[in-house]
Amino acid sequence: MANVITVNGNVKFPITLDPSVWIFDDRKFKMEDFFANLGEEKTESHEDELMKIGQRWDRELTEGVIPTKQSEKLFVEKKKIVGDYGMNLQPFIKNAEPGSDASRLVCRLQNGEEVPLSLDEAYDAVLCFAIDGKPIREDGPVHLYYGDGRNMDNPIRGIIGFTIE
Repeated sequence: MANVITVNGNVKFPITLDPSVWIFDDRKFKMEDFFANLGEEKTESHEDELMKIGQRWDRELTEGVIPTKQSEKLFVEKKKIVGDYGMNLQPFIKNAEPGSDASRLVCRLQNGEEVPLSLDEAYDAVLCFAIDGKPIREDGPVHLYYGDGRNMDNPIRGIIGFTIE
């Protein structure tokens, strides 16, 4: 089993992903939060996002700034990391820059099977990379969940690469 995943095919930049380091990535989220928010529409507009940023700025001016990244890192190192964690697949696909005629993403599995997804499904997909705070070793390094959660009980496992066609 490989610990890295390739993204290749009809892309401008073939990339390699290493899910074992994602635990330190600020974009990660708990899978329980993902499952809890299934079915909710993402209606937050750009203006709402800017409003939240402005409110946070005002709060920091009046109450003080949140601890720095360095002190956060020390805190994370001291506490035990528990829970199941995931990352959205979308930023990785965007970084690879699919060709303008690309329409699907194919998950290549350890057993030789291929599971196709439309590019829209892939943009909404979530990759679970840690279970109980530990990297997925068996049938990993990631499990893929559709954005709508329809495979919540049976994620796509054993992924060794993604090919964009």
